Amino acid sequence: MRALVFRGPGQMPLEERPDPQPGPGEVVVTVRVSGICGSDVHGFGGATGRRRVGVVMGHEATGEVRAVGPGVESVRPGDRVVLRSILACGRCDRCRHGQPNICLDRQGMGMHFDGAYAEQILVAEALLVPLPDSLSFEDGVLIEPLAVAMHAVNITPFALMDVVAIVGAGAIGLLTLLAARQRGAGSIIVTDRDPHRLDVARMLGADQAVNVDHADPVATVSEATGGRGADAVFEAVGVAATVAQSIAMARPGGQVTWIGNSAPEVPLPMQELVTRELTVRGAYGFVDEFELAVDALTSGRIDGRSLIECVAPLEEGPELFRRLAAGSLSAAKVVLVPNAV
Repeated sequence: MRALVFRGPGQMPLEERPDPQPGPGEVVVTVRVSGICGSDVHGFGGATGRRRVGVVMGHEATGEVRAVGPGVESVRPGDRVVLRSILACGRCDRCRHGQPNICLDRQGMGMHFDGAYAEQILVAEALLVPLPDSLSFEDGVLIEPLAVAMHAVNITPFALMDVVAIVGAGAIGLLTLLAARQRGAGSIIVTDRDPHRLDVARMLGADQAVNVDHADPVATVSEATGGRGADAVFEAVGVAATVAQSIAMARPGGQVTWIGNSAPEVPLPMQELVTRELTVRGAYGFVDEFELAVDALTSGRIDGRSLIECVAPLEEGPELFRRLAAGSLSAAKVVLVPNAV
């Protein structure tokens, strides 16, 4: 089979690899569509330091079951599936407390084991969820990132009609916009420096879309709220400058949730956090939000299809990654098609 293999920062050639064979409890899936996540773009550039040489990245995927190993009972060849991205142990303290997303021994697809930028992928049966017939393979690739966005929104306290600010208009930021709107947010302000992605944010219902190259995002939020600040702020970039903005945008006593996960460390204004009694949390992955995302997309309560703006075959992956890393491709969501239907 063909796969995009990470060979070091900026290097991810298309290579031939042996077809995977399922062992007990394992399933081989023919990958139909695989979404390119911002975290993989950061990993491709070497910013995160969390991608080992030789790994196949990709953790947003849909496909069809190709083969099953001994003991697999929930799926059979030909079934349409969407893949969870986190394999939890089910035994540790966090798993027993209903937080498998922060399992003490979790394994991430495309990080700890080979992911979906390939024609086939070998996964544990537990990672497979049926893909409803009403969702196309392309639609289904939004389930995983939508689940991430919904989880961030679900763990962040804010009231009906509260002001929400979202820092970053990549796919996660835009899906957070949709999830926050469904949750009952009032005015939603989105900030970014990419004009096209800000246009997409407006199309999806952002009340204000602020280009940070032309306006001070913190001052804009302050002005829009009469000097109060946002009730809840979601940071979906993960670098020092945007983390600082997320803190400065929040009202006293406000909520700040970090979804972006790029820079290993960022400086924090401790006195500001303390004296303004801000609540700051990280949001990682999802729990039951994966099934909620399936339902939200199937029912039409959330429609993110317009985010998918670039669909390309697997062999175009290396060039698309280079363009995304360089900032020369501003599509809200790019997906690869390893196997056309």
